[in-house]
Amino acid sequence: MHPPLRYGLIGCGGFGRFCLKEYSQMEEVVCVAVADDQPDLAAKTGEAFQLHACATPQELLDRTDIDLIHLATPPFTHASLATAALEAGFHVLCEKPLATTMVDAEKLVRLAAERGRILAVNLIMRYNPLCQAVKALVESRILGDPLHAQLVNAAQDETLGAGHWFWDPEKSGGIFIEHGVHFFDLFEWWFGAGEVLSAQQMTRPGTDIIDQVQCAVKYGDTTLANFYHGFHQMLRRDQQAWLILFEQGTLRMREWVPTQLELDATLSEAGLEALVALLPGAKVEIVERYGESERQATSRHRSRTVDVRINLVDQPGLAKHDLYGQMLRDLLRDQIEAIRDATHRRTVSEANGLSSLAYATAAQALADRR
Repeated sequence: MHPPLRYGLIGCGGFGRFCLKEYSQMEEVVCVAVADDQPDLAAKTGEAFQLHACATPQELLDRTDIDLIHLATPPFTHASLATAALEAGFHVLCEKPLATTMVDAEKLVRLAAERGRILAVNLIMRYNPLCQAVKALVESRILGDPLHAQLVNAAQDETLGAGHWFWDPEKSGGIFIEHGVHFFDLFEWWFGAGEVLSAQQMTRPGTDIIDQVQCAVKYGDTTLANFYHGFHQMLRRDQQAWLILFEQGTLRMREWVPTQLELDATLSEAGLEALVALLPGAKVEIVERYGESERQATSRHRSRTVDVRINLVDQPGLAKHDLYGQMLRDLLRDQIEAIRDATHRRTVSEANGLSSLAYATAAQALADRR
């Protein structure tokens, strides 16, 4: 039995405090101290969670009773703080993105390798059971090739005042970099390596705030994808829509942490059996059966045999908030396992932090040209 991994939190904002609460449920880890560039906020957080509050981030980095640093700070601070933490000998869990530039991100990954430290980015989407189900569906080819994928993210800006660092590209990197990395990482996990083909951005009229971006990405020889991110909704209207169009089915999910997967598919009996075996917890409704004269169909100039049209619904059985917390804990647990066992293969590694940022910076560069 391993003793708990000891960690220190830098960044006592809302998300940092949320992670403190979620990680407190884990036996594998224990928080030792917290810090923030606002000493009052660190003190308040320390008092709320009964933890030592450091007066500065450097004071926390000077401690010798910590194994891992969790950075829950704005993107523009990641490169300097992660560098300091790695040089001090700590493992690092960094909130996305890894950095705001590829140059800084690559330096961090090299430094982590040189020091033999874990440098993880909190790309939690891979730990959602529904996202894992999508990956299994894509790889199984039960539905044929994935032809088109789309994410529409109509996000709230009610908590993002006009002076918030989020709107400053020097601090956030821009929407593709600050926010889009989650989804660039996930789509690459699903579809393989991709290439950003085009990107656009729009400035809110009468301001210098870029609040809408979109881009197109090509994955392999079969899949075109579109990403749209707009930060312009009231809090109660925050919404996300996912769509994947396969040769033999259409998959939909909602919300940025999806809690339900819906699939409309036309399959052979063998295909249906394989689908049920792949997603054993899903509910399947047969909405149409085809007679002998109707079983032959053609698409993409290929002959297909189909027996049924079905609707499938898959759910993880958790509310969004609980699922979100589970995903956070699963990612940290994955990294802890790698710290304890060098042969452990992580679901999210340094390479994913780099790759997701590469898509984001490529999209931003194309959007800036227009």
